[in-house]
Amino acid sequence: MAIVRSAAWNDVSNALETEGKFGSLCANGEKRMASSAAVIGGGIAGLSAGIALRKAGFGVTLFEQAEDIRPMGAALSIWGNAMAGLDWLGCGNAVRAKAAGVERLALRDVQGRDLFGPVDLSGSDSWLPLRTDLQAILLERLGAGNVRLGVAVGRAQEEGGRVALAARDGTLLGDFDLLIVADGIHSDIATSLLGNPPVYRGYGGVLNLVDAAPQATGHGEEIWGEGDRFGLFDAGGSGYWFYMATGTQAGIAALDHAELLRRSHSFPERIREAVAASDPAALITIPIHARPMPKSFGRGRVICIGDAAHAMEPNQGQGACQGIEDAWALGILAGRLPPDRILPEFDRLRLKRVARIHRDSATMGAIAHGRPWLRRGVSAIFRAVPKRVDAWQIRQRPAPPDYR
Repeated sequence: MAIVRSAAWNDVSNALETEGKFGSLCANGEKRMASSAAVIGGGIAGLSAGIALRKAGFGVTLFEQAEDIRPMGAALSIWGNAMAGLDWLGCGNAVRAKAAGVERLALRDVQGRDLFGPVDLSGSDSWLPLRTDLQAILLERLGAGNVRLGVAVGRAQEEGGRVALAARDGTLLGDFDLLIVADGIHSDIATSLLGNPPVYRGYGGVLNLVDAAPQATGHGEEIWGEGDRFGLFDAGGSGYWFYMATGTQAGIAALDHAELLRRSHSFPERIREAVAASDPAALITIPIHARPMPKSFGRGRVICIGDAAHAMEPNQGQGACQGIEDAWALGILAGRLPPDRILPEFDRLRLKRVARIHRDSATMGAIAHGRPWLRRGVSAIFRAVPKRVDAWQIRQRPAPPDYR
């Protein structure tokens, strides 16, 4: 996909700044209020952005290349920061009604020693919804009439204060005052615009849901081995587990149920039971990629959000959360500013915050899947930290931003 920014855009932008108007110019020279936005991608970030822009008064068209938005993935951790964003979008209570609360969190090693916590998270407004449920809630809030399925956007061109889109087959899709790119970690448009292609991080694994919750209500834990780890969470009547291991992409792709059962034998019985209860055909294999942090999230009237902009390693539970925060900030700014002035303020609000979380996620990945001496040294430090400090740290992490 290519983005072209015409030199004519500068003339229009300068004219608008001189006039002090919120809008673009029609072909006949009349002024038109900026009111339309296109969103590419029907995932968590894209659906959230569509809702946020509608709340800001924009007419929204969301383009999704899949023929339908079908059930996918397993579960997502949605911390208090993202719940505040979902409340602003008008979806928070619907998510709480469908999700399991995260009430207790622990990090241990295979010897059973506590590395972090257990930390009491009751009252932190942190939840574990199924990805399918969260996506369905967002889609209902956005409205199916605002979504065009089976459309793969192939070209976008900014000119004359508008962004024109065309499908891959050349069909013109319309022109818009604002374009939001939210089509995931492998987004071609984000790569061409931001110059931060996704990079394999040297590890990956498998995740799955089992029918019965294999542990206490509201409990989540991660258990570290030597270069691999299992996580196990209560998902409200279901159990959500994941396995991560250091290795090549080919090695990760080769992980099957039998191999996972073999590797689970060095972990506690509850882990082995969760893996054994899984349907081998339902295992989801994920090689972990991340995008380097960009210097900006877009150009002109084109803004990249979510994994398309800043895909991070899944070690802080903040990937989906930051996509929701992106949409929240975008909606606030879109309600205050003309389209050509949103991006600089969006960068100001989001770059430093996302960069910190992105860095922390990468650091945890380097500890868990890096050199053994580093993992052992950090584990010893973790064990030495008082649990009250663990509790303070974890409660600071999901603090929502202030976008008033």
